Amino acid sequence: MVATRERALSEREFELLLEGAGRITDTQRRLETRVAILLGGRLGLRPGETTHLSTSWIDLERQMIQIPTHEDCTKGRDGGICGYCRQAVKQRMDHNPKKDFQSFADRYWLPKTEAASRTVPYHFSYRVRIAIELLLNEHGGWPYSFSTLQRRLETALELSPELSNDATSLHGLRATAASYHAGRGLDLPALRAMFGWEDITTARQYLNVDGAMTRRALDSIHQ
Repeated sequence: MVATRERALSEREFELLLEGAGRITDTQRRLETRVAILLGGRLGLRPGETTHLSTSWIDLERQMIQIPTHEDCTKGRDGGICGYCRQAVKQRMDHNPKKDFQSFADRYWLPKTEAASRTVPYHFSYRVRIAIELLLNEHGGWPYSFSTLQRRLETALELSPELSNDATSLHGLRATAASYHAGRGLDLPALRAMFGWEDITTARQYLNVDGAMTRRALDSIHQ
């Protein structure tokens, strides 16, 4: 398996991916794909967070997304929990074999960790703001399951010039966002808070991706 950080896109590659999304002929799918790419690749939302994004999470006035500590999942075919949550429940049951499925299912959706319940600002990007507003106007949040989210990205990759079909993934988009913000100088505490990492060493991995911090430091002393 390719490490998530290795599937982070450069800024040029990210623009090519968005161009691929723009080639989708269906207007609604084009919007959904663009939103999925921006939520992952600029805000760093985890796939499960994007899948369960709803109007109640979003403060349009302050331009912030509040990832809650719990959200009832009704995205399954029968109005129950979706496949993404079902898989998470099964993983928990592996560590708690005496618990029954429903006792865990009643608690989903849950963020990955306590630190993952966080506030994610999006005021810094005009196109992210517009994409979120359009998504809310159209659907009131992300309307589909995790599998549809995955398909939207796969379609964008297929239509992206110069990018291979496995150039990135949903988790790779999150790594793309982390590299993007770290490369622009977001400091360690802010990076950790924005991405909801419990372990600070995870944030450190992105602080000098592709020498961005070194280049910025050199620029500051040689101007």
